[in-house]
Amino acid sequence: MGRRHYSIIAKLNRNTKERKSLFRVQLKQLIELGSITTTVTKAKIIKRLFDRLAAKASDRSLTSRRLVASELGSPKSANRLVDLIIPVMGGRRSGFTTIQKVGVRRGDSTTTASISLIVPLPETPKKEAKVVKEAPKKEIKKVIKKKP
Repeated sequence: MGRRHYSIIAKLNRNTKERKSLFRVQLKQLIELGSITTTVTKAKIIKRLFDRLAAKASDRSLTSRRLVASELGSPKSANRLVDLIIPVMGGRRSGFTTIQKVGVRRGDSTTTASISLIVPLPETPKKEAKVVKEAPKKEIKKVIKKKP
């Protein structure tokens, strides 16, 4: 087997499981909130991962929904991506997110960036609460007997 050239992913001082978990959480947050603020390095990786997920989800089939859910670890986030976000994006193949540099983090002087979806998120459809009608209560009349 040959070496896959230029397959470098920033290690971010984490082992593989920690890195995957970090990216999974940030992808879920991006899907739920529409934008997140993180370091520039992490934002670049999240952009690439989100583009891959969105390309898979654009098929909108059950198989692609399950693939996205397995990568995110959350069927709820996968359904939100497939049902709400992808239809709003139109016929895009890539470029679903933008990165804007925000500033410098105070603690360690790391450059931070905001990564957000290109199109604003649609509102989540709210399920209407079922109105349960109560059965009419029978009136109880007290009968008072008069003593003679």
